[in-house]
Amino acid sequence: MKGLIIADLKRLLRNRSTLVCMIIAALLGVAVALLYRYFWIERGNNIAISYQLMELYGLDTEVLDEAFSIVPKLDIWSFINAFFTDEFKWILSAICVCSLMTSEFSSGTIKNPVSRGFSRTALYFSKLIIALIQVFAVTASYVGAGAITALFFAKDAVTAAPAEIALSLGTYCLLLAAAAAFFELMCMIFRRSGMSAAAAIAAPFLLVSLLGILSMATPDIPSLSRFVLMETFATVPQYIKSGEGWVALVTGGAYLVLSSVIGLVIFKRSDLK
Repeated sequence: MKGLIIADLKRLLRNRSTLVCMIIAALLGVAVALLYRYFWIERGNNIAISYQLMELYGLDTEVLDEAFSIVPKLDIWSFINAFFTDEFKWILSAICVCSLMTSEFSSGTIKNPVSRGFSRTALYFSKLIIALIQVFAVTASYVGAGAITALFFAKDAVTAAPAEIALSLGTYCLLLAAAAAFFELMCMIFRRSGMSAAAAIAAPFLLVSLLGILSMATPDIPSLSRFVLMETFATVPQYIKSGEGWVALVTGGAYLVLSSVIGLVIFKRSDLK
């Protein structure tokens, strides 16, 4: 197992797609932070006028309130939360993991460790460890670059308690691990980088959209969207504040276990060419 992990780590270091995704993630993090800054500059001008016009004509401002609620406050922890909860890291991580893992299927090198006597279980979890590293590396680039940029204009004091911050970070880490397992599962099913990445990215969006359509008929449906892993990230702040952080933890743990088990079963039963 150790030899497999070392070999996969060397392969990861030689792979340029991971580095490219990390650079794109860092640049995107800076851009998003600057967009938030632009929002706060404009909020004192045009946005205030929008509120006044809506109130003047008797329109409900709840739509604006809901839209602006996703914008972080001017403290660094609010920005870090915002970067963890958006979908950019999911998209970039999916592309990064799927491009590396499926390349071994397309080149046929995936069967080499098996022919040398390594079990498929060991091979699968070695790949999962590499996927975890990739997801954490891309996310760290995105969140880190965005947070560093935000330090220059996020001047308000952090109001969140240390325990709340620690629990939130731990929950995010578990959800990222679950995301890595889900991406690997997609690779085991489709075996091609384009198909795997498309499924990993499109499936959660389609499922959330479907739940949104169904919610028109059944009021209880919207609550189910929080159990779509990609959407679970966005629920972490509200769960932590309401004392229901266990919901996100259970969701992440369930995805991690189920994706790993199903992916391993598929990998064991598949033919390696």
